[in-house]
Amino acid sequence: MGHILPFPRLAPPWPSWVEGLDPAATLVLTACIRPWVAAARRKDDPLPLVMAALEEAPAPKAAGLSAHALMHGIALQASRMVEIGCPTCPAITPDEMLLLHAVAEASLGADHPALILGGMVHGSALVFLDPPLIGLARRLDAEGWHFRPRRVPVAVPADAVPWRH
Repeated sequence: MGHILPFPRLAPPWPSWVEGLDPAATLVLTACIRPWVAAARRKDDPLPLVMAALEEAPAPKAAGLSAHALMHGIALQASRMVEIGCPTCPAITPDEMLLLHAVAEASLGADHPALILGGMVHGSALVFLDPPLIGLARRLDAEGWHFRPRRVPVAVPADAVPWRH
């Protein structure tokens, strides 16, 4: 006698390469996160670069304000070095996966999507990252940029360097 066993469908893991990302995640990484960090590293104002990248996509420019608020909050409240690749890097860092996962969770309706960022941001600051995450996800979702569920990435890279203030 045969048995039918239900197998749960697991969400796929985050890919290690940009080319494996869905369009919405690619947009957030290549038009929001990486340009913002690249401009900040040059000590330039990151917002115009993010807005230009979103306009080129084409994606809602209002998402740029949420991305700017998110990245500014992380830059101010990071508890360790946050590893973000250069704008053209083909690989995805574990920290980038965490940020993308937080935006994806916000897109899928999570009330507190910033909790996943607890390994990179001071705990007291997490509540202030929820609004920009939710705002970014909703603005993109309204324009047809949808995220798919993914497995939670590794929370903190093993070689993470504590940030010294």
